[in-house]
Amino acid sequence: MFRRISRQERERRAARAELETTLQALRSNERAFTEAQDPFYIDQLTYQHAALMCRCRALLRTLRAEGEEP
Repeated sequence: MFRRISRQERERRAARAELETTLQALRSNERAFTEAQDPFYIDQLTYQHAALMCRCRALLRTLRAEGEEP
């Protein structure tokens, strides 16, 4: 049978899924940075990297506050 999951569990699963997506985007950003040659594009990648890192930290903080180690 189906097990009902709590709202908190649903939110935790959503946060973990978003963390995985963000980490994939971060890896993609890092690969693009190693290949970039245009200074303007490098600046864009740098700002995008900073934003992705901030999002990762926020998600990790959220998951740790809920008692889960990712």
